[in-house]
Amino acid sequence: MILYSIPLLAISLLLIAVLSERIIRYVIVLSKLFGLSEMAAGFILLSVATSLPELSVSTIAASVGEGGLSVGNVLGSNIANLTIIIGLAVFLSKTEVSVKGQSQKELVQFLFLSSIIPLFIVQRGSLGPVLGIVLLTLFIYFGVTISRKAGKTEPIEPVKKAETVMVGLKFALSAAVIIVLSKFIVDSSVDVAGFIGLPPSIIGATIIGLGTSLPELATTIQALKKKLFDMALGNLLGSCITNITLILGVSSLISFSEVNVLAVESIMFYVLLSSLSVWYMVGASERISKRGALFLCVVYILFILQQVGISVFIF
Repeated sequence: MILYSIPLLAISLLLIAVLSERIIRYVIVLSKLFGLSEMAAGFILLSVATSLPELSVSTIAASVGEGGLSVGNVLGSNIANLTIIIGLAVFLSKTEVSVKGQSQKELVQFLFLSSIIPLFIVQRGSLGPVLGIVLLTLFIYFGVTISRKAGKTEPIEPVKKAETVMVGLKFALSAAVIIVLSKFIVDSSVDVAGFIGLPPSIIGATIIGLGTSLPELATTIQALKKKLFDMALGNLLGSCITNITLILGVSSLISFSEVNVLAVESIMFYVLLSSLSVWYMVGASERISKRGALFLCVVYILFILQQVGISVFIF
């Protein structure tokens, strides 16, 4: 069975990355048509679109009783976004991230607040509807707050009903295929975790977490090349907030499954470290330099090494 599970997992992750890139194109078209600002488009539309793979994987995992895989996917994706994705985006785009506005700093504050929430999962040892309601309420609050402060810009062209409908249909079709692929990813990951002898949360935090973060890498590189710093940060930070609030919230509503507390504890350190690091760079330094990007990449390497059982430092 493992001979089929590993190739199926790899192919499904690759197809999700390709489809997610198409979905992002549709979202950008819609944001331009309706005149959304960079920050609003990045947080409300782009972050939700790039988080669609995480949403599908985590929801399906929670529905089949794999709460650990759901939590591991969300936390692992956030660690990847805040470390290796930011780091590679800065190096590959050859552009440092400059932070000038107050909206970006508030977004980082929202990120840090939401990153503390998984500590309650560690304490409870399970997901549940109460946690889900709290997380979804926070997602709505953050979304409304950012959209109000970010404001709008004039549409670059009149909204065409036919074009909007076509883009919406393409978006829906791509989303449906991603949901089907996510079912393959969950089943294959459970098989791989059982074969290797690791908890599903570890597989979710490493292989799936990085794989479902590939859309964020592609969009962030393009945004930085065009000097769209608000959209880049809105996308990345918004994706992390969306992962914890919306995705983990939906997963909590439909799952009562137990979560491997020890496995999640080993991941939580890096969730907080990556959040604090980006918070400092954006809040105090007002930029993410190449040196900062290198530090974030090192953090991700240490995280992966610890998850596979190689401790470089004692954390």
